[in-house]
Amino acid sequence: MAAEIPNHVTEDLTGTCWRDDMWLAAFGLHHGNVLDYFAMSPFYDRACNNERSALQGKPRSQPALGEGVEYLLADSQPPHLFILRKMYRHAAAPGGPAVSTLAFYYILDGSIYQAPSLQAALQARMQRCMYNIKAAFRDMQQDLAPLSRSGEQHEQSALERELAAGRDVPRAMTAADREQQQRVEANIRHVLRQFPLPVPAAALEPEAPAACGIKAEPSLAATGAAAGPGAPAAAAGAAAAGGTQQLMSAAASHPA
Repeated sequence: MAAEIPNHVTEDLTGTCWRDDMWLAAFGLHHGNVLDYFAMSPFYDRACNNERSALQGKPRSQPALGEGVEYLLADSQPPHLFILRKMYRHAAAPGGPAVSTLAFYYILDGSIYQAPSLQAALQARMQRCMYNIKAAFRDMQQDLAPLSRSGEQHEQSALERELAAGRDVPRAMTAADREQQQRVEANIRHVLRQFPLPVPAAALEPEAPAACGIKAEPSLAATGAAAGPGAPAAAAGAAAAGGTQQLMSAAASHPA
């Protein structure tokens, strides 16, 4: 089982920057002395294997064997950039990792920084993106505010003119209104089928002859009595002829 890593070796110093101008002016930076320059910074652990090797008279680039913290030059672009890796070497154990990476440090033009973790870098990028997005929406809102106010004033003035003229302001029929109208019409048709409206008796009676343009004629008996006893046959024939002519004229004026 791998040994536990002490808490102090994972200290977060991402907000710290260290630089020694006198050292840089006297010796400069290269692969041979970059660890010696780094050993003077607060990022360096005095209990690391590199320091144990230096106490034994060996270069710090060759850390002593054993469990503990080690520093290794991971990459470089001399004389401007050097990248150091901080790791913890575990005791020999079957199935366990040999080393665990703890942090990265970089020396940029003589200034030493601790590299942030991937989580911290992504979080900072996301916060910057959110800040820029909020700023963009705030600027858009300020630009569109005058347009929205002018549109509201125009709609309000048009409504006031309609109301002042005494006209009903039309309202657009929505889908809910059409559905309600169809439901009411269906209910009315259902009620009329169940309870039909009564038909007035006057509408069922046949129309009077005068309504069709036919003039009522006196009876044959009345005609004979008025003409006298001497002409009953002539009166009957004249009445029949007159009635037939009026029926034909009424039929012609009221086609079927």
